Amino acid sequence: MRINISFKVLAVVLAVFVWFLARKSGEPIQMSFYAPVVFKNVSPAFQVTSNPPQVNIVAHTNSRESFNPLEIQAVLDLDKAQQGTLSYVLTEKNILSPVKVQITRIHPSQITVSIEELIEKSFSIKPRYQGTPKKGYLLDNIKIVPDTLTMRGPSSVLEKLDHISAHGIELEGLKESVTVRVDLDLPRGNVQIIDQNVDYYSAVITIKSLPIKKSFANVPVYLRNIEYVSVINPKTFNVFVEGPEDLIQAIDREQLFGEIDLSTFEPGEYPKVSPNVVVPAGITVLQQWPIISVWVKNEKIINN
Repeated sequence: MRINISFKVLAVVLAVFVWFLARKSGEPIQMSFYAPVVFKNVSPAFQVTSNPPQVNIVAHTNSRESFNPLEIQAVLDLDKAQQGTLSYVLTEKNILSPVKVQITRIHPSQITVSIEELIEKSFSIKPRYQGTPKKGYLLDNIKIVPDTLTMRGPSSVLEKLDHISAHGIELEGLKESVTVRVDLDLPRGNVQIIDQNVDYYSAVITIKSLPIKKSFANVPVYLRNIEYVSVINPKTFNVFVEGPEDLIQAIDREQLFGEIDLSTFEPGEYPKVSPNVVVPAGITVLQQWPIISVWVKNEKIINN
């Protein structure tokens, strides 16, 4: 393909050189050159998906002062074309030139054009990432914002896709949640994103620390909704919890305690009561001990 293009470029250069010599000599110009095939009146519902062809033209003209082979095109009217692979024969009528020329040869005289229907299709955007977070941390979630897009393009390109990937997301060494701008891995071909109000796409990366376990001793127990004089034994207990390392390490002892709601307790002895453990959000209680004994006396509290 590269060699073929080189020959075409060389042919154009030679054609211009011959044209220049002919102008200097005053003789009628006759030369061979390559001209692009240009399509017109293509329906908005279709797209030409084949590579733009070129044809070799042999022509001569008496307009030696104004003739320039670079200004000549082969024009193909696709006004009535439908989807498919179509063949067209090129004649002198298809050649557009700013000066009068006589065409003696067009090669190839028949070209093949592939035309496809244009469709619109919406896709979800899925992240593609690499690397791992810092030791002790893990990836919780990646959300692409916005997480969908709509494209317009040839049916053969869009119908075989089920999603679009957002790439270039690097997780290596992360220890906190971040938001980064990402690029989309769009299909090759003449496709268009039609979400006009989207300037760029972002990846919201949520990182969390690996869970750790820790025990807390001498956690206080508080009585709530006391109507009768009440005694508990012991007044503290132990708690074994699990959660993200940053949350565990940040626990304030005042945020960790046990509660016993006495609103339904009648006077009497209750030897096996498990306090409700109050912990910060994100912390899970795995175990608590010992159980608490509660003695509710038959003596109401007098509020002064």
